[in-house]
Amino acid sequence: MAANRTMFGEQLKVLDEKVFLLAKKTMQQIATVAEALEKYDREIALRVIENDTELDELELEINDGAIILIAKQQPVATDLRHLVTAMKIATDLERIADYAGNIAKAILRVETYPYVVDITLLKETVETLLDMTETALVAYRDVNVEKAKELQELDNRVDEMTYKALRQYMRHMSLQPVVVDEVMQFTNICRYLERMGDHLTNVGEHLIYMEKGKHYDLN
Repeated sequence: MAANRTMFGEQLKVLDEKVFLLAKKTMQQIATVAEALEKYDREIALRVIENDTELDELELEINDGAIILIAKQQPVATDLRHLVTAMKIATDLERIADYAGNIAKAILRVETYPYVVDITLLKETVETLLDMTETALVAYRDVNVEKAKELQELDNRVDEMTYKALRQYMRHMSLQPVVVDEVMQFTNICRYLERMGDHLTNVGEHLIYMEKGKHYDLN
């Protein structure tokens, strides 16, 4: 029994390391697409899209590994919640990476540079999202509920900045209808960034559930 328990612990550690790896790769995708946006670099944007397959495969690997452990070890209580949490977090991270890919595609649709709009708020939002991802990663690594709760305030900042940017861009469209198609790409980017924040708060909620066995709303 002790040997089985030791083996399960080692396998769980390997699974967690894959979740950490996925989180780090997700952070890299966010940072890379931010660079593509700031520089209007189409090659970097294409790289973000190409890299998405690797993150998709890693998410599937995490989910498959967790399912195998559940089937073979039949864990209960905290151990079971840990495995379910790993799967849910992997799914949220993969969705964040998908939104980074969507932003890259939006950049490729933009034809005017310098941009017809100010992207200062978008850059600030990305910085906050990177802080959120780092916070979520530390909270998961340390199983730190209080750290996970910090995601709520960070997400509020993301919501506020994307809302301000959306209002700014909608006003721009009303004043200069000729650039509607162009500005629409930036309104889409706002929505993708806002959704990234929501998925990061989900990560915090999953962690709290894993540790406390109860649901907590960070949105």
